[in-house]
Amino acid sequence: MGARPAMTMFAAPTATPWPAHRMAASLFLVLGTDMFIVSPLLPQISATFEVSSGEASVVGWSFSLVYALLSPAVALITNRFTRRSAMWFGAAVFSVGALGVALMPTLGLVVAARVVAAVGASVMGPPVWSFATETAAPHEVGKAVAGVASTFAAGQIVGVPLGSLIASFASWRWAFLGLGVIAAGLAVLIGRRLGAEARVPEKARLRVALGDSLGLWRQSNFSFLVMANFFAQATRYATYTFAGALLFTQFELDTAQLGLVGTAVGVGSLIGASTGGRLVDWIHARNGSQPLLNLIYAGLMTCFIVLATAADNLWLSLIGWVVTFAAGAAFVSNGQEMLTHSAGTNRAYALSWNNAALYGGMAVGTFILGLVPLGEAPFVAVAGALGLLTVIASVLLWRRVGTGAAT
Repeated sequence: MGARPAMTMFAAPTATPWPAHRMAASLFLVLGTDMFIVSPLLPQISATFEVSSGEASVVGWSFSLVYALLSPAVALITNRFTRRSAMWFGAAVFSVGALGVALMPTLGLVVAARVVAAVGASVMGPPVWSFATETAAPHEVGKAVAGVASTFAAGQIVGVPLGSLIASFASWRWAFLGLGVIAAGLAVLIGRRLGAEARVPEKARLRVALGDSLGLWRQSNFSFLVMANFFAQATRYATYTFAGALLFTQFELDTAQLGLVGTAVGVGSLIGASTGGRLVDWIHARNGSQPLLNLIYAGLMTCFIVLATAADNLWLSLIGWVVTFAAGAAFVSNGQEMLTHSAGTNRAYALSWNNAALYGGMAVGTFILGLVPLGEAPFVAVAGALGLLTVIASVLLWRRVGTGAAT
């Protein structure tokens, strides 16, 4: 995937500023918690507003849908500012939305607050990925991407069980209140302490920037990769939105126990992200095939999401969820690195489209799964079909790029 030379080019760093990376990635600790906290809280949310789990799932998929729709357009604007500015401003807007979720009295107003939070997330998400790849030393780009993905997974490990525990003693609203307060603190911290960047913000006219962004879709390998990520996100995240209700119905787990399930799934994501990032660097060093890695990860996700949703044994179901998210985290890390490695100065636009696909996949998948009976054969079939579509898209990418190419 080629990219035009532009004034956004800068010298490759010789050393990775890991403290700055950890500060930027801290925003993904909040996003990781936010994305996964809805699942264990879904029974409480549906009870609060006296609606079904499918109807209450709008709290999850509305966020994802708005993020997906806004991300490419927002990137055209945020790319004209420093990554730091986009991060702190997005975190501040996200904080307002999260606090609104905690305070709004009706489901409709809660969804409106989720829309505000999604706007903030769409502003701060792509700059975090871009900052990680732009400021990492060339031989540590995979490790840097894995660091962001691992921090996202840490939100599952730490934030989800903590939020679930709080909700079990008080209310699900307190979990979102905590997210809002933490996001506000991170906005201040990043705005004041992240430091200067070597990158020069985009100066081209918006019409030119729009052409660069849309032009990415003329490249079939970009299209196949984004399509694969769309279905991968639908396979694991959309299905996981219903994991709390599913495990509550089948195995009678309470809110605190569902939070521990989130921890186990987060550990799987952390292992997958860390291992996957290092595999990327290993593949680069040996001129191996990253698309082949994607295909392997997609196959694992498909098999284990079926196990997670179909098993009538709790431990088999948990194994299914953990392996699904381990493979999925490795899949996303691999895909993000392929995009940033190949898109050059257009990496922010590539990542915005990819993030739109990730969140769009979650929104569409959640909506579709909400239409079928929870936990019954059609539910399992839809989850498996989404995984199969991920495999098909990964095969197309692999065949398009070639079996021996790294990107």
